[in-house]
Amino acid sequence: MKLTDLPAATAADNAPLCPVDHECGSLSTITIDCLKEYFTSVGHSPSPSMWEALSDQAKAMEAMANGTARPTLYLSSLDPGVGKTQTLYAFVRNLVRSPAHAGVGVLICLGRLEEVRSFVQGMSAFGSLPPTAVAVMTGDKELNALGHPVPQEAQVLVTTHQRMERMRGRRLSEAVAFFYQGRPRTVRVWDESFLPARAVVLNTNTIASLLETLSTINPDLRARIMATVNEVEGLPDNSTYSVPDFAAEFSIGLPKVIRAMGRRAPTRLKDAAADLWHLSGRTVSVRCGNRDGWALVDYRDSLPSDMAPMLILDASGRVRATYDDMEARGLLVRLQSAVKRYDNLTVHLWDKGGGKSSFALHGDELCKEVARMVLTKPQEPWLVIVHKPHPTGGDYERLIRQNLQGADVDVAFLTWGNHMATNAYVDRSNVILAGTLFYGTAQYEALKRSVADQRASDACVSAEALARVKIGETMHRLLQALCRASVRRCEGDSCPPTNAYVIGNSRHDFKGALAEAFPGAKVKAWRPEGLKLTGYVAKAIVYLSEMAPVQAGAKVRFKQVAQEIGMKPDSFNKDVRVHPIFREALSELMIIEVGGNSRATSFQFGQP
Repeated sequence: MKLTDLPAATAADNAPLCPVDHECGSLSTITIDCLKEYFTSVGHSPSPSMWEALSDQAKAMEAMANGTARPTLYLSSLDPGVGKTQTLYAFVRNLVRSPAHAGVGVLICLGRLEEVRSFVQGMSAFGSLPPTAVAVMTGDKELNALGHPVPQEAQVLVTTHQRMERMRGRRLSEAVAFFYQGRPRTVRVWDESFLPARAVVLNTNTIASLLETLSTINPDLRARIMATVNEVEGLPDNSTYSVPDFAAEFSIGLPKVIRAMGRRAPTRLKDAAADLWHLSGRTVSVRCGNRDGWALVDYRDSLPSDMAPMLILDASGRVRATYDDMEARGLLVRLQSAVKRYDNLTVHLWDKGGGKSSFALHGDELCKEVARMVLTKPQEPWLVIVHKPHPTGGDYERLIRQNLQGADVDVAFLTWGNHMATNAYVDRSNVILAGTLFYGTAQYEALKRSVADQRASDACVSAEALARVKIGETMHRLLQALCRASVRRCEGDSCPPTNAYVIGNSRHDFKGALAEAFPGAKVKAWRPEGLKLTGYVAKAIVYLSEMAPVQAGAKVRFKQVAQEIGMKPDSFNKDVRVHPIFREALSELMIIEVGGNSRATSFQFGQP
């Protein structure tokens, strides 16, 4: 049966871009054929290896639809903008229109409520689905009204990660609310970041905020928890602690604590109580950071144990260390991927602290420089990603706009935390990351333990393992943030010309993270206005920059440069060669240091 032969109510209006014959090919083949026609119509041109990876994604979903998929997690980690989501749209469209798959249900899990509406609307690129085909299950009645009022009767169910996490301790195969035609949905897709368990980091200050409520339940329980806080704050960093079993000791369950808080209690306090009762009776890790104080570190199951088989669509899958641990445990299989090149991306890096605390202290200075950079190209559109307003640091978007002094510039803003899963700015070729987000050591350890299934009683987490998690999370944020702009788009296996400006301290190895996250990208120094090169450093840079264009492949000894600028060789080696700005300038000029077996003696010029 051809799709055009279906009843008018399902096929005549808003027909799919690619009406194909389901009797002439597999679901994955049909999906890719539709996708190729659609991408041609919008000027999107993935490389051959990217097409192979998209086909692999379609085959994984087809295996789930046909009941032949292995019970594992499948990870598609193609970079943002390649076409993972469009492949999902096309597959769902054709699955619904396949008579052979009429009884196959689809479950799609998204990260945020705002993504639900855009996802449902986005599927219309391949033609509208029948009104009864899609249901939405969230806590938002307006969003739920976008789909069928009875989710169990809709072939495609769109829900949120949070909705799935509420099912901890239950099996998906027993959750009738998620069924389709009386059976579990067999095609399951998780969009964006996936963790098999939830990292738990419970700060002692947060525990102390529960004491007022606990005193109304049982004063002895309050005293016991206060004593626990005092004990933990007397422990050294990276130690272990056996949390008392409060529930058993006082015969008080979590529901009673939540009821005592009342309906108006902040969600963060209810979550803290749930975490504390989860930690009760467990041996946990204790981390002490200068900024965050003491924290108890562990993890807890947050998803049904039978989610697999399931497809995870996460572009950060190739850079985050968390997926490596899941793969090592046998939980996850990586689908075919394809390297996207970023040779047309130039990143200007300002070696300056850009975390929340840095902006709280130096927000005026940082926002002024961001505005100055925007005004260097006032005729071009910009995207700026900023921290959310800070109680003492101020509203950073407002500060930047004030420093623009009413100039007629096209600048859009996103805040960290809301910088993912939007394609609204893909035509902007200038993007500024006004700082970045960082976790404390406790959070990185909790992430590592959650994906490795490693309790504090099992072993300590090494410094090397923490460093891998930290750099992976840094690359994840850089990749997701910069790919809100035009760098997201594909031109073959590369991206369009894009300029990015990043504020980040060198102690976090931003240069290395950028190089790995964006293969082929050029990283240059972003030097704020007012940072004037002076003295011997400036003289050395001028001398070498004048030689570089005409001396490709040539060498010049350190001693000669020192003599030319009027320095002694020893002073040149100690004061100029190690200067961070001088090192940045060498990189920009494509100059490397070369020499004998034991030490470098000369500069060598690269290609002009």
